[in-house]
Amino acid sequence: MFGELTVLRKLMLILFIFITFLSGCWDAQELTEVGIIASMAIDKDENSGEYILTSQYLRPSAESTFVSSQEEPFLIVSIKGRTISELMRKANHKIDRRGFYAHNKIVVVSEEVAKDGLISIFETFQREQEVRSYVWLAVARETSAASILEKKHNSISKLPANFLYSLFDNAEYDAVASSLLTFYKDALEMGNSPVLGVLTIEDERSQKDLSLSGGAVFKKDKLVGFISNEETMAYNWITNKNKNSQKGALTFPYKKNDYITLDLSELESKIIPKATNKSDIALTIKIKKTVEIAEQQEVNNFPQRKEVVQFIEEVEKKAEAEIESKIIQVISKAQNEFQADIFGFGDTLNKKNPKVWKQVKDNWEVEFSNVSIDLDVQVEILNSGLIQGSLKPKQ
Repeated sequence: MFGELTVLRKLMLILFIFITFLSGCWDAQELTEVGIIASMAIDKDENSGEYILTSQYLRPSAESTFVSSQEEPFLIVSIKGRTISELMRKANHKIDRRGFYAHNKIVVVSEEVAKDGLISIFETFQREQEVRSYVWLAVARETSAASILEKKHNSISKLPANFLYSLFDNAEYDAVASSLLTFYKDALEMGNSPVLGVLTIEDERSQKDLSLSGGAVFKKDKLVGFISNEETMAYNWITNKNKNSQKGALTFPYKKNDYITLDLSELESKIIPKATNKSDIALTIKIKKTVEIAEQQEVNNFPQRKEVVQFIEEVEKKAEAEIESKIIQVISKAQNEFQADIFGFGDTLNKKNPKVWKQVKDNWEVEFSNVSIDLDVQVEILNSGLIQGSLKPKQ
C-alpha cells in the first residue's frame, strides 16, 4: 500500500516537472509576442515642441535565410509626444507588438534635442531599465535623427541598425564612439564634459554617404558645438578613453607635396596637474606614440645606415610637431569657444589635489579657460619599412 503511494508520488512529481518545463516561466515574453527594437532616433517638432521618437523594429521572418521574402527586414515607426516614456508606450498602440528595447544598438538625437539637454530625456532609460546603458549614442548633424535610420546608406548589412553599430565598432581616432553609460558618467561628474559621436549625411539627395566623424561637444548635458576630424584625433589622443584611440593613421606633408602616413601601434597618455593654489594651476600632457611607417610618397635611397637613422629622426620630429599642433588647436577651442572641460582636467585635479579643486570647482568652467597647459609629445617609429636601394625606373 505504502509502496504504491510512493510510486504514485514520484510519478506526480515527474509529471509536474515535465509540465513546468513545457510551459516555461509564466512571465516570460515570447519572441512572437514582442517587437524587437534595433535602433532609436529622437527629433523635435518645430511647431509643437513635442518629441518625435522613431524606432526601427525587426522583422525576423523577412530576414530568414530559409524562406525568401520581398519585405524589408525592418519596420520604421514614428510617434509624437511630450516625454520619452509616453512615446515608448504610445508606440505599443501603433503596431501589433509590445516594444522590446533590450537589443537596441544605438540612440541618435538631433542637434535641436541635444541643445536642450539630454539627461532629462534619458532619465526614463535609467529609471525603467528598458534600454541598456551600453548602447551607442550619437548626434545627427545638419539632418534629422530619423533619416539616419533609413536604409538608403552605403550598407552591406540588410539592417541599418547593424550598419550603424559597425560604424561605431570600427571607428578610429578621428571619430568618437561613446555609450549611454559614458555620457551619464561624463555629464554628471564634476570636472568633465561629454563628447559624442557625430553622424552626417554628405549627399542629402541620395542619402547614401553616411559617415561617423568628428565629435559633438557638450557642456554638461547640453550641446555647445562640434570639433573637426583632426580636432577629434587630438581629443582621443589626450583622453585615450577607449579602444578607438588605439586605431588610426596620421598623414602629414614631409617635403612639399610628398606625404607620409604613420600607423599607430601603441598610445600612452597622461595628464599631470600642478597647483599650489587656485590662481596657480598648470597641467602637463604627456603623450607617447609608437608608430610604423605605412606609406612614403617620396622615394629615398639610403646607402648608409646613418642616413636611415637620420631620416627616421626627422620624421619623428615632424610627427611630434604635427601632433602638438592638433592638440593645441582642440584645447584652445575647448577653452575659448566652448569653455567646456572635455578632457577631464578638473577630474584629474580633484584626484591629485583635492584642496585646490575645492577652491575652483564651483567656477571651474571659467577657471578651465585660464589653465596653463604644457605638452610633452614623443613619437617613436618602431618599424620604418624602408627599402634599401632605389625603386625609381632605370633609364
